[in-house]
Amino acid sequence: MLIISQVFRPINAKAMKKILITLIVLAVIAASYGYYMYNKPVESLENKEAEVTISADQLIADYESDEKAANEKYLGKVVMVNGKITDITNEEGKKKVNLETSNPISAIICEMEENKKTEHLKAGDMIKVKGMCSGYLSDVILVQSVVVN
Repeated sequence: MLIISQVFRPINAKAMKKILITLIVLAVIAASYGYYMYNKPVESLENKEAEVTISADQLIADYESDEKAANEKYLGKVVMVNGKITDITNEEGKKKVNLETSNPISAIICEMEENKKTEHLKAGDMIKVKGMCSGYLSDVILVQSVVVN
């Protein structure tokens, strides 16, 4: 009984105040770091080297023939795709460029980073786009895309 009472002895007010202040300071530091990480800007792909260079037709063909193998090749990687623009849309404030493929119901959808190179794009243009492949759902999606000269 003596040992239990020594382990669970009451903490005096001064010690409790130090513990609370320490916990509050740690909570503020953790919250500040979390806020910083949440609002940290995404690094542009403009200066990154493409891991794969491929045509829009070949990219969609790879996904249609074997999605699992294509995911291993392209998913989460910087991919440079060349193709013809079918249309350009603005959805939720993001410019999306669709590249034509040999399959009429599939496309390569490129969610573009806004810059001067995207201002003059129009349907029918042949372009090279570099973006991060985020997967396939009847269309292949490239995010953080930039136009390559």
